[in-house]
Amino acid sequence: MIDFEEIRKRTTTIKGYIDALPDKDKDIVMEAYEEYTVKDDVVDELRGIMKGLKVVIFSAPWCGDCKRAMPVMLHLDEKIGLDAMVFGEIKTDPLNKDIQWKVPPSPPEINEWGVKAIPWFVFFDAGGNKVGTLIEKPTVKETLEEEILYILKSK
Repeated sequence: MIDFEEIRKRTTTIKGYIDALPDKDKDIVMEAYEEYTVKDDVVDELRGIMKGLKVVIFSAPWCGDCKRAMPVMLHLDEKIGLDAMVFGEIKTDPLNKDIQWKVPPSPPEINEWGVKAIPWFVFFDAGGNKVGTLIEKPTVKETLEEEILYILKSK
């Protein structure tokens, strides 16, 4: 059983994650945010599908794919009101060949949930059941919001 209240204590919102980024990284993310326009038809469909869902996101300031994904997630959060919990202090463990992620500062869930790359998005229903996972970037659809819609409709 997923304890979302415990996870919420150790995470931040999408906006909180972006606001806490080092200035250089925040500038990159916010520039991408300003330049990106989400597809309204996809947002409208996501609004109904994501009602009651929670998303746990693993991200890090050093991650290029995260810098491209988080601006889109901020748009979605503003338009839909996502129940998102972001673990934003993900660190690799380059000195230990047997372990990919350094825990702490990375949360134990990163290993428990089998995270292999970031950003890693896990979507849960209100009961804590996993309904979908998106890894790094879109692989089937053109945009992140279309990929999320595709994943959630496939559940």
